[in-house]
Amino acid sequence: MPVDAPDSNFLRYLTCDLPLGYPLKTPVTRLLMPTLTISSRRELLHQQSQFLDWAKPFLGTHPWIAYLAAIKHEAVLVTIPTYASQLVDVVDIVFFTDLQQKCRQLREAAHAAIDQPTAQDCDRLVLLQSEAAQIEDATKNFNAALKAGFTAVEPLPPALPEPEPDHGSLPYFIAGGVACLIVGAIIPPHYGGMAWGLMGAVITGIVGTPVVKREKSRVNPESEKFRAHLLHENYFSLCRKSVALVLALPFDTRKAALVNLPQCLTALEALHPEREALEARYIKPFVPE
Repeated sequence: MPVDAPDSNFLRYLTCDLPLGYPLKTPVTRLLMPTLTISSRRELLHQQSQFLDWAKPFLGTHPWIAYLAAIKHEAVLVTIPTYASQLVDVVDIVFFTDLQQKCRQLREAAHAAIDQPTAQDCDRLVLLQSEAAQIEDATKNFNAALKAGFTAVEPLPPALPEPEPDHGSLPYFIAGGVACLIVGAIIPPHYGGMAWGLMGAVITGIVGTPVVKREKSRVNPESEKFRAHLLHENYFSLCRKSVALVLALPFDTRKAALVNLPQCLTALEALHPEREALEARYIKPFVPE
């Protein structure tokens, strides 16, 4: 963290979305890798410690800033998975234990100095920051669903359409078998007519029957019904995942959003200005840029 602008980095820490935008020299793509190096993890923990130290003086003036810094620290360690079990050096383990103790003390002291609505607003802000990327994806999914003509999330996607045979090889077997039977009927038996008839029976009965069954079991991927089924199934899956993001909304809004795409989209789009409003109220006026 640059020593010449700690307040600027602290402001970015409080307002950034997770994991993208996190103010750390280590690229976030590396922070999210399972093989994150010990040095990068150590750097992350030391930066977190600095941010908690920077937040502590706000306890006496703006305790909600200190509370935000503490719960944001917890969100960072969840979003960028960081646990004591991942550390191997005894010094790092002790540092992590002390860091978590520092966070708990700061959070408890700050929570005791603010009222419950303020604490809930701060919790809500960190939740929105942690899910910002998913909220953006969900909004895109809903817009795409509405453009495709969907108006509601139904309990289940429509049933798979009945098999529609894709007549590729089937007509050839039928035509060949029928031709052989006709030839066998026309030609006298002593000139091979019986053989032709037997060949026709074999083609249509023994060889053709399995082909017919196989062809009937296929669903024509080009049929309108099948394409509509896939489209609805895909959007159903997207919408159900997206709906999960509005579960923290008030019950009435959530209840309507669960079954209605336009209302759910409205709820998702309302999350972004809500986040900005919370930042404008609790952070930016009190932390100099």
